[in-house]
Amino acid sequence: MEYAKIWEKTLGPNEEVKYEFSVSKRYRKILMVATVIIGILFFYLPPLAIGIALLGLFYFGFYLKVANAYAFTNDRVLIHKGWLSTKLISTEYQKITDVTVHEPFISRIIFKTGHLTINTAGTGAHEITLRHVERPYELKKKLDGLRTNR
Repeated sequence: MEYAKIWEKTLGPNEEVKYEFSVSKRYRKILMVATVIIGILFFYLPPLAIGIALLGLFYFGFYLKVANAYAFTNDRVLIHKGWLSTKLISTEYQKITDVTVHEPFISRIIFKTGHLTINTAGTGAHEITLRHVERPYELKKKLDGLRTNR
């Protein structure tokens, strides 16, 4: 498991991670390359060019993956946000009322990603949105399978 250190702090005694993922690798790579290219376009201002390129490399090459860890366990959905300062969101399967998949045109065509929105009882607002995940329909099927096999 790629995020084992994160999950070992939060899993219950009989709980195990069934599936873990993060922001799509393709999404991160395309935007990292685009940011570096934009940085290079500012070649006449070397400090700005280097700054933009380094910022893109850090944000898309490292931060997005580390700061967005998602897992489906046999009991609940876990969302770990942040890198230096962190936030954990945990939603038990029986509290989930509906799951929505949204594939914006550009995200679907260029990045091959979409968003998975998980709503729970008690509010009308979208509570959990997993943005830019690969194969969102497959993720929904996995989540639905885990929810019904309990």
